[in-house]
Amino acid sequence: MNEYLKEFVDKTYSSPGNFIDLGAGSMCDVESLRASGWSGYGVDKKTGTDLNTPHLFRGGPFDLVYSNYVLHFLRNKEQLFETAYNNLKDGGWFFVHTFHKTDENIKGFDESQIIRMLSKFVDTSTRIIELWDDEVRHKHWHVILEAVGKKPIM
Repeated sequence: MNEYLKEFVDKTYSSPGNFIDLGAGSMCDVESLRASGWSGYGVDKKTGTDLNTPHLFRGGPFDLVYSNYVLHFLRNKEQLFETAYNNLKDGGWFFVHTFHKTDENIKGFDESQIIRMLSKFVDTSTRIIELWDDEVRHKHWHVILEAVGKKPIM
């Protein structure tokens, strides 16, 4: 599981809730959250979900919506944030990892771009993380931009 997602979940939630992973890939984060008592699922191209278009997912609204390393693939990047917002419960959190603009391997985003896309959220924050990518054929450092935001309680 993404260790930073785990850290965020452990710090933010006192008990398991429900989640959706936008861009779930191998489903390892999904399986790890389920193993810790959370209920939810992941979507991506393999499940027939185009994250460039708006979606309301079954089982929602969710306590947690997250997306790891998907944003740079999307044509309509703002739509990921809109979909996250529309699928969250009031007071629910969106967690996103993407690549920072200074990453040497995948040119990503700067903090101001991400904060702008989080404009509907409150309690937003970002941080930069340097992370060694140990996957086969990778073996290099990445500069990761983490961002979180909470859906306001209406």
